Amino acid sequence: MNDLITVLWEGLREAGIAEVMLYLPDGSACRSHWDDTAMVGETRVALLGDQERNIVRIIPIGSCIGIGVPCPKGVDPVGYRAVVQNKLQSRFA
Repeated sequence: MNDLITVLWEGLREAGIAEVMLYLPDGSACRSHWDDTAMVGETRVALLGDQERNIVRIIPIGSCIGIGVPCPKGVDPVGYRAVVQNKLQSRFA
């Protein structure tokens, strides 16, 4: 269960959706791209810029409590669901 978010993100990346919103254990959310992750030992971590604290946060993806697909600016999220669903179905059908 701990690596479920990592598995989901890998699937989204394979379907062409590499940028996601990660819902962090502290209740906040942060936009992140797969290219901004790294392996630390056997754990994939997200490298998140925290401008408020002037640091790079290193968060194990498996500790995140959720994942979302951000919509392009000006696009209705309800309508964008079909785009996400089509990408996933074309990759995993």
